Amino acid sequence: MKKKSAIFAIFILSSLVVMSAYNANTLQAQGPIANIVLKTNGGGVRPDMALYIAQYLRDIGIEVEVKVEEWVVFLGTLFLTHNYDIGIVGLTGGGAYPGGRDVWMTDGSLNVFGLGPDIPYQNESEEMQDTQVTMVDPDERQAYLYEWQQLVMDKIIPILPLYSARVYNVLWANTLGYDERWGLRDSLPYMSYDGYHSGQEDLTEFSFADANWKDLNPLFSDDSSSSTLAGYLLESILQLNPDFAPLKTGLVYDWEQIDETHFQFWMMDDVYWNPSYNSTDRDANSVPLGDIPVGEYMVGLRDGLPSTGTSHQVTAKDAVFTYLTWSNAEISESTSYQEWISDCYVDPVDELSFHIHIDGDPDTPEIESYADMWANLPWEVLPEFFLNSTDPTVTYTEGGVECTGLYADMINTPQWVAFSTSAFGCGPYSLDYSIKNSVSVLRRWDGWHGKGAITGETGLTPFVDSINIRVIPDISAELAEFKAGKLDIAGVTSFASERKIMQADPQYIVNSFIASSMRFMFFNLRRPFIGGVDNNIFLDEAGKEEYTVGAAVRKAINYAVDRDEMNTVIHDGESWVAHSVIYPSQAFYYYNDIIKYNYDPDASFEWLEAAGYDIPERTPFPVFAIFAAIGAAAFLAYYRKRK
Repeated sequence: MKKKSAIFAIFILSSLVVMSAYNANTLQAQGPIANIVLKTNGGGVRPDMALYIAQYLRDIGIEVEVKVEEWVVFLGTLFLTHNYDIGIVGLTGGGAYPGGRDVWMTDGSLNVFGLGPDIPYQNESEEMQDTQVTMVDPDERQAYLYEWQQLVMDKIIPILPLYSARVYNVLWANTLGYDERWGLRDSLPYMSYDGYHSGQEDLTEFSFADANWKDLNPLFSDDSSSSTLAGYLLESILQLNPDFAPLKTGLVYDWEQIDETHFQFWMMDDVYWNPSYNSTDRDANSVPLGDIPVGEYMVGLRDGLPSTGTSHQVTAKDAVFTYLTWSNAEISESTSYQEWISDCYVDPVDELSFHIHIDGDPDTPEIESYADMWANLPWEVLPEFFLNSTDPTVTYTEGGVECTGLYADMINTPQWVAFSTSAFGCGPYSLDYSIKNSVSVLRRWDGWHGKGAITGETGLTPFVDSINIRVIPDISAELAEFKAGKLDIAGVTSFASERKIMQADPQYIVNSFIASSMRFMFFNLRRPFIGGVDNNIFLDEAGKEEYTVGAAVRKAINYAVDRDEMNTVIHDGESWVAHSVIYPSQAFYYYNDIIKYNYDPDASFEWLEAAGYDIPERTPFPVFAIFAAIGAAAFLAYYRKRK
């Protein structure tokens, strides 16, 4: 009987497949509307996406030749030969910077679309991009970027956004208060344990896995493992929320815009630098941090004194020192992050206040504002007393600010060398010891200022005494250690089957967040049919006069792609379907009410007809096949009911 049931099920599915393909075959029998080339690189799921997209476009009469190239060859295709009509590629990174001028501007290094001043609405788009980087008010900039996103996706249409991946982590169900979007560091003061989880032996510690770190000085670290560890020791000058909007819940608790290019900031009082322990040669058998004699603490380069935890207050001088050091080429290799600072100084009256003057383009005589200053303000504050010097040498930042005490060779002083392996800050933890290829252990500093980044609430304390960062670079080994109860959190993005089992198991909590990345299908606006001369021929159909023939074709193609089906089949429905040119992870600036190209074949044919293409009538599917499919479905339902 099972065999009969399977036969009928197969018959139904086959009938539906034939019905789905019938209209497409009818169109193709009369010849395709156009023949185009879709290119992407091999590896991963992009070739699968390409085949799906090719079939969707055949369904509206467009014949697609899919070509999969090696990555090096594909790069040449993108930037040299441009011999494609559409392609599939991904972008990643970008952090808090919305807009992607290197992608969407004519002279952008990643402009693979053929955007240029002759493309209708591109000049308007570039003017808007130039304007938005001068908007320092986040809300004003958000509204303006909403308009820009709508313009690009409605009138220019260089892409069809596809997906942003989700990143998955799993915790034990006894771990309460963790906020995936904020991450572990900022969640710690709000977390607690509710009993023990399997394999757990100590409720005073929290363990997770990472790779070996390289350098704990933020000025020199170029790996995520170093940044992760240093984040528990140091404190950001300014807080950003997960949507990259500035907050007043960090060391900076308020600011005022004096004029268009001048800001004043105020910092918390009664915040002190943690003890300047030298953790370089310590291990698990060393005396507890609190038992180390003060005479063995590291001493500052400028004042020759150690930090005891109450001896050196964190002030505006530390913030100013941090920004000037980042933008000084004698010390920093990443000066571009702060080159927009034309002046930075401690307020002459208030030692807890500092001023920043802005010039968005120091190469021009005009003084210009710079909206992305907010993305470049949350650096971890550095201890000025420890890293600055009394040397009279005068140097200048990239923005032209005069600095005294910063000189090239100071990075070789004992203090700078030690800070790379034994950093300290004003954060919630101090580094106890670190064993390469084994573990780094952090101990809670009870003198932490106690202000939570998520709510700004004060008087908080991280819920565990110790953080253990175990070196387990292999993700399978990490998951095995988690399941054995030796870790309290683990990544499960790469383990879909295991993750689904865990999601159904009450002893686990599986969380996810949207990665700062996006895959998209893109158009070569210089190719015939996709664009070419049709980019400058406007439609004469009522209601569509603002669109060109090329834009109409691109709209038709976008509406033809069933991204939901591809997501279900290729990504098991787990990816986030994107709709704009800004990452969905940049939620503050991402315009969710933008025009959406959801799967709509009728809209595809409407825009192709508006573009002047003759669309043959889609002949109804033969009635006998419809009734056969319905009859088979009804019989199977009856059969199952009898059974």
